[in-house]
Amino acid sequence: MDEQTNVKSLLKERLGQDLLSILERISQVASRSEVTVFAVGGFVRDLLLNIPNKDIDIVVEGNGILFASDLAEEFDGKVKSHEKFGTSVVIFPDGYRIDVAMARVEYYEYPAALPTIKQSSVNSDLYRRDFTINSLAVKLNGEGAFSLMDLFNGKRDLKNKEINVLHNLSFIDDPCRLFRAIKFEQRFSFKISKQTEEFMRVAVKKRLVDSLSGARLLNEITLILKEKYPLKYILRMKEFDLLKFISSQIILDSADLEALEKIETVLSWTETISLPEKPEVWYVYLLAIIYSLDEESFMETIEKLPMQARLKKSLIIDRRTCKKGLELLGKDKDWEPEVIYHLFSDLSIEALIYFLAVDSTDRANQYANIYFTQYCGQAELSLTGDDLVEMGLKPGPVFQSVFKALREAHVKGAIETRDDEVCWVKKEFLEQ
Repeated sequence: MDEQTNVKSLLKERLGQDLLSILERISQVASRSEVTVFAVGGFVRDLLLNIPNKDIDIVVEGNGILFASDLAEEFDGKVKSHEKFGTSVVIFPDGYRIDVAMARVEYYEYPAALPTIKQSSVNSDLYRRDFTINSLAVKLNGEGAFSLMDLFNGKRDLKNKEINVLHNLSFIDDPCRLFRAIKFEQRFSFKISKQTEEFMRVAVKKRLVDSLSGARLLNEITLILKEKYPLKYILRMKEFDLLKFISSQIILDSADLEALEKIETVLSWTETISLPEKPEVWYVYLLAIIYSLDEESFMETIEKLPMQARLKKSLIIDRRTCKKGLELLGKDKDWEPEVIYHLFSDLSIEALIYFLAVDSTDRANQYANIYFTQYCGQAELSLTGDDLVEMGLKPGPVFQSVFKALREAHVKGAIETRDDEVCWVKKEFLEQ
């Protein structure tokens, strides 16, 4: 059986006839449009690794935007294009998406600069890829259709489970690749090759990551923390001294590492209880990485990473509340119901997970269980702001005080029903 047949049979065997049919129709459209197209990158890599991946990236030798329009017409879909970058997204009626780009070569005017793009051949396009395992392609039409293109020994490196860059300037062109090397190494249980590791250490020593914008750095960190079992990625970043680019004050001492190691255990515990919402695991680990920074360094870090205002505010509040809770636990006294309620209700779900990881005492776990099994649902209120207005209260800061006091009364067992709430508000706020 020849290689061409092998790839086609692999597509059918591992991804199914439906996806193979889509690729065959793409091939037909390309032939009619008189361009040559290729499936590239992660789609091909994962096909050979037998990892499910239906995200197709298409590279076109020729006018990629025009081809994307032809493709959208073939599948009764829509197309969104970016003329400057020569890229498009074809959106199928059912929401399925295919990314289309013209084959191009990229020039970097200086390290970490956004590339200058010029139309080129697929060979040049594959050479600009980050790692050999991502430089594989499947030709979809013309002579040798559905054959594998492996110009840089990507298939060999998949077999040997190695991460290799394509050239020695790779990390200089784009320092983001330092983080991606770790991401792919840990995701696939591969090993960064000795030569690539040397290139990485030189790039770190030259502080090339400093030339990245805060937005690009935050994006790479977030993507890593969204991988499964982020701790091993964090430890690898620590090994390569990459965490200093988040903050030069990050050390991750034994206490920090102990807390990081316990996060997965706490996450497993959360699966046994009913949470109001699913936790964003990456946020738990981000908080863990920067939690031990002093106040000045912490604020400098969240200002350096241009995150949304909501996320920034949440990190500040969660860190402050965690520290407050640890201080309360350190006083070694029993917490009143309202203390348990207010501490845990002030924490995001993610910060609560970290709180239990950083202080996994029996008492902390006991209070968390009490909060979720008793107080969390018990403190839900029947009265709304509109109800308070109808009762004669003027909208303003007093509403927050009323709702806080109502929740405390619920948690203490002083009130239970809506009528109890109405009577309580009248007594405490209207009959004074």
